[in-house]
Amino acid sequence: MLQLDPGMIIWTWVTFIGLFLILAKFAWKPMLGAVEKREKIINDSLRKADEASAQAEKMLAEHEQMMANTQDEIQKMLKDSRELAEKMKSEMLENARLEAMKLQERAQADIEREKEAAILELRKHATDLAIQGASRLIRENLDSKKHRELIDGYIKELDQLEKN
Repeated sequence: MLQLDPGMIIWTWVTFIGLFLILAKFAWKPMLGAVEKREKIINDSLRKADEASAQAEKMLAEHEQMMANTQDEIQKMLKDSRELAEKMKSEMLENARLEAMKLQERAQADIEREKEAAILELRKHATDLAIQGASRLIRENLDSKKHRELIDGYIKELDQLEKN
């Protein structure tokens, strides 16, 4: 069984206390200093990591805000471009419509002038025919039957002129 030797217990305690005092005087302070130094380095690293994380989050938030602002600006520019395009389209359509109306009015005026010129020409020609008919009547002494034939022929000539 287990035997306890008092001399051995005393010498174990003396050795333990002596070793403890030697270690406390020479090794304990440097080990605590190394541990404290390491703890400080770790704490500094954690603090710097937290600061970097906070700064990264701040930069991310700023970047997201810039992206949102840029997207808003792009949307505004697109809207302005669409409005400008619609305005230009409306103006172009209005100008084309006005130009078409002007062309139609000019064409109508040209047709009217040509019509008037044709009527004048027809009247001149009718007058010439009437004068020729009167000349024939004067040259010939006509009876009533021949007179009617001459007038009917003259009317047919006028109808043919109007059709042309």
